[in-house]
Amino acid sequence: MHHDLDPALLFSVMTALPLLVALLLWRANRGVAVVAAGLAALSALCLVMEKAARAARASIRVDLLVTIPAVTVAAMVVGIFAVRSRPLAARIAGAALLAVGVPCFAWFAWMMTRSTFEAQALTRTFDQARRLYSEETLLCQGNLAKRFGALKGRDGACSGYLIVTSRKGSAYPFSRAIVNDEGQLYLLFSSQQGIEDNWMLDDGPVTHLTRGANQTLTGERLAGTDRTRVELRPLSAETCEAKINRNSKIDLLTLKKTELPPCEIQSAPPVRFVGAWGAVVPEPDKVRRLTQIWLWDIDGMARGLLLTDLGTSGMRRDFVFVRALRGSRRAENQWELRVEGKEASDPPFTFALSDGRARITGSGNMFGPSGEVLLEAKEFAAHPKIAMAPVRDRERFAQYFDSVFFNLNVPWVAP
Repeated sequence: MHHDLDPALLFSVMTALPLLVALLLWRANRGVAVVAAGLAALSALCLVMEKAARAARASIRVDLLVTIPAVTVAAMVVGIFAVRSRPLAARIAGAALLAVGVPCFAWFAWMMTRSTFEAQALTRTFDQARRLYSEETLLCQGNLAKRFGALKGRDGACSGYLIVTSRKGSAYPFSRAIVNDEGQLYLLFSSQQGIEDNWMLDDGPVTHLTRGANQTLTGERLAGTDRTRVELRPLSAETCEAKINRNSKIDLLTLKKTELPPCEIQSAPPVRFVGAWGAVVPEPDKVRRLTQIWLWDIDGMARGLLLTDLGTSGMRRDFVFVRALRGSRRAENQWELRVEGKEASDPPFTFALSDGRARITGSGNMFGPSGEVLLEAKEFAAHPKIAMAPVRDRERFAQYFDSVFFNLNVPWVAP
């Protein structure tokens, strides 16, 4: 907001002009003068708050969503009454109030309208991302394993891929459960048609299950004061009952073991996944610089993801967001790529493959002092959303890329 309208300047003007109107109309129109004086006092208070917020370096100013429209609307009201009063000087001051208040309020209204449309568009993007991620997860057995881990080595009715057939007392509309080979339990629920989300916000498992008597599997998760205990017991060769006790609220699920079809393998998919390439370069003081690229080629047009970060050795970096790349193939095994979006002003860089490695040549701001990085065919950071990118269909891949990869967070641990 500060880049479009300076609140300090607005509140300063809205302090001076109403005060002038109050002085000019104090005898001729005491009611309007009192209202103008009140507006001047309110604007002065807003000015003090703005100065204090800047001194404290506050980056989020929710109060401006109230104070700016309140001050500008009041200015328009005072201005309308002032231009109908005498003397002439009061009319001129009232006209000045209108000249400031009307465009500022119109600007604020337009910004709020635009923000509403942007928020709605963002919501549609996130909903599409959830739907596509859900559909790709449940498309085939291989994709299910990419997201939740291997599902081959465990037997029994309460292991593997399980579909919820009935629920009792469920606060969540649970739809599926997955128990992988490591004993990790995942729960999916569906709050919207065609979308199934992981019960855990971090897309991780609910708990780790251990086997007890009579093939019973139990596990417990404690997050702050939130305690979840899960117990799975077989009912038959292919059915299982899950008891989920979350803070004394119990859900009973009946699960049926099933299996998804194998993933289709295309010899020449329309979207070619060039590969994942990464490097971790040592920096002073045990700092590691990560550079990683995932690249897809569609008939010479390239889409990619770039992950760059600095981390201390042994530290887990939980919030590292990929940047979308767009470009084209310039020669055999060589592409020119550019960062999309707000960082599109960054200069393009070259990505070239040779002898099983990749070489990036670009600016020092993006890739370190030399501007050049040699990458291995290796993922130092991985994410199932990237692994499941649908290369079988160009249009679906474009939708998946623009929505599922939007603001994608890929945590990693610096080696």
